[in-house]
Parts: sequence; structure tokens; C-alpha cells
Amino acid sequence: MKGLTSPQRLFLTEILKIRLIIGHSKYQEIEKDLAKRWAGYWGEIALANYVKELPHDKYLIFHDLQLQINGIHFQIDTLLLSKNYILIIEAKNIAGTLTFDNVFKQLIRTHEDGTEESFEDPRVQCQRLQSLLRNWLIKNGCDLLPVDSLVFFKSTSTILKTNSGDKTDFSRVCKGRDLFNKIEGMEKRYHQEKINTETMTKIGKSLLSQHNPKPIDILKEYNLTEKDIRSGVCCPNDNCNHIPMNYKRGNWDCPSCLTISKDAILKTLSHYFYLYKPTMTNLELRNFLLLPSPDKVVHRLNLQTTGNTKNRLYYLNPEKVSSCVLSLKTKS
Repeated sequence: MKGLTSPQRLFLTEILKIRLIIGHSKYQEIEKDLAKRWAGYWGEIALANYVKELPHDKYLIFHDLQLQINGIHFQIDTLLLSKNYILIIEAKNIAGTLTFDNVFKQLIRTHEDGTEESFEDPRVQCQRLQSLLRNWLIKNGCDLLPVDSLVFFKSTSTILKTNSGDKTDFSRVCKGRDLFNKIEGMEKRYHQEKINTETMTKIGKSLLSQHNPKPIDILKEYNLTEKDIRSGVCCPNDNCNHIPMNYKRGNWDCPSCLTISKDAILKTLSHYFYLYKPTMTNLELRNFLLLPSPDKVVHRLNLQTTGNTKNRLYYLNPEKVSSCVLSLKTKS
């Protein structure tokens, strides 16, 4: 019903890392957050690869479903909808030795050097998502199925522990292909059909129609302004990303990796549109491209515009300007 796409916050953070002025005090924080977001995305990809093996006549599958209830946005990594029950699956990509602390409701990762790192207990997160989804179902007249949850860990080498003497319930926690055993257990628990195929499809369409991603102002999240962002055309080579490129006789030349491109401007325009706003004035265009007269350069892109000369506005056009879909070629 809804495939997995690259998360908006992930590609916005990628752009921010590329565009941040050299030596900025926020660089390490952004780089660390970016690493976490990539890890989370890889976890969602692994989960998506598993659940696609489930019978499609039994389950409707939603990835990265974002809903809203009473002004609260919530995101579900993967949701399975059947005639018997609804299952929320949260993907985690946290390697190492993990200890579930039931006292303080946290997940503690112990590093090789003995240092510890704390995360929110994903079971608590799932409980919150269950509550929000139930409220959403009630509000939308779809409260016909029980809602359950699972926590999925991507890495089978992850070691799960609990504090001494603490009997942690791992019945809703799994690693790798054990996911299918957990789902089989869910099917036995919820063996009775509650709805027919028509109603299941109706609920699925309702979920899909109300998918509503929360708008993200990435600059505001890091308390940054345009003064913190580098202008200039960015090298389209993902292994380089040098800023700025030089414009010579219809081509963009990278002084770092020597890439020559006619349409490097597309990547740069996507950076502007996604960091700031979906329109650009002539002045904003000149300042961001570092060109005294960008009209001829931009004209051949045939972007949607309104107004003339000084009053002209350029608009984001996904057919012409990249929508920032991330490439995993250089990631592992």
C-alpha cells in the first residue's frame, strides 16, 4: 500500500552537512545525527525486505506511515493490516550489547571501552504508537481490530540483555528472520477474522489518504540561518560535493575532482528549495548560484515561473529539479 522512501529528515540533514560553512561549530552534531539517521534508515530497509515476503493476500503493508491525531504527528516504521489484527513494527539498527532497563524504561548500549549510551526503550515507544493509532482508528470510525506491536532489530549479532534479577519480556522483540516466528505467533493469538476483505481495503485506503508528513524546518531545528549556509553550485559527484563549481562556457567545472557538468545546477537548486522555500527570486538565484546574471543559465531548465524580470519567481518542479532521493551507492 505504501512503499519505503528515503526519509525527508535524512536527506535534509545530508544537504545541511554539505552546505554548512567550513569549520562550523554545529558540524559534529549534524554529522553524528546524520549517522544515526542513516542507521535508522538501513534498519527500515532491512525490515521492508523481510515483510515483502509476507503473503499479500493476507496483509496490507505500509512503510513510514505518518498520521496525525489531535495535533500530534506520529510515525510508524512498518504497519501490517490484516482481517484479524493490526501490527506496528518498529525497526532498530543498534549494534553491540544492549541492556533493557525496566526500572527507568531505557535501553543501554555498552561500548567496547566500557562506556554506556542510553536510548528510549523501544517497547515504550511502541506502546505510545499503539495508543495514538487506536485513537486515530476510533476518530476515523475504523476501530474494528486489535492493535499489537513488535520491535525489530536489524543486526542478528546484537546481544540483548536485562538487568540482573529483572525478568524482561522479550515476546515482542526480535532479531532478523525471527520476525516471521513472531508474526506467526501473532496470527495464532489473533486467529479470528474481525472484518472482511472490503472493510480491510477501506481501512487501508483511509490510512493511506491521511498519510501526512510533518513539515520539517531543518535550519530552525539546529538554530541556523542563511548566514551559516554556503552558496555556490555544488559538484554533482556524491564523493566530492565541492562548493563552489566554476561556470565556463555552458559547463560547470569542479576545481576539486575535475568533474565537468552541464546540469550541476539542478542539485544546487534542490538544495535551495528544500533548505529554504519552494520559490526563488532573481536576486536569490544570483546570490545562491554566485552568478551576476543567471537568467541564461536557468532559462534552458524550463522551470515554472511567474512574473517578469525583477518580479520573476522560480518554482520547485520535481520533473526538473531533483527531489533529493538518496543514493545508497556510497553507503554501507
